[in-house]
Amino acid sequence: LVGSLIGASVLAAVFPCGKDETGNLGSNIVSEDFGSGRALFAEAVGSFLLCTVVWQVAVSPLSRAGPNTALAIGFAVFIAHIFLLPIDGCSINPTRSFGPAVVSQLRGCSNFAEGGLRDLWVMWVGPLAGAAAAAALKTVFKPPPATKQEIVEAM
Repeated sequence: LVGSLIGASVLAAVFPCGKDETGNLGSNIVSEDFGSGRALFAEAVGSFLLCTVVWQVAVSPLSRAGPNTALAIGFAVFIAHIFLLPIDGCSINPTRSFGPAVVSQLRGCSNFAEGGLRDLWVMWVGPLAGAAAAAALKTVFKPPPATKQEIVEAM
């Protein structure tokens, strides 16, 4: 959380109020066209996708992704952004949403765009619910422990 506040403060220092095109340092705000319920569900789906991909390609000792691990994770982040950008700006990371929402609120700009703090609960509950669902799915479908031979063969 501290890192998010520092990052948003750096943005505030670099972009004066008149140059901040978003009016809120890029805070995640739920689009009126979708509403909080849909945004919450979409954030959960995006985070579920990301967590599932990370566990499958980066954490699992049976993963054969090798040098393509970063590509698989990057593609999951890309898909989440394509899906979530029009809905709420794509959080999938509660700390990414926290700093800009707090710092832009404290900044006192005349062009301030409301909603960052109001919608912050969606950017926390959605990703945490999606991550929890991915963990539950991983636990239910957890394969038997790999043998040393399987791990060696996977490398």
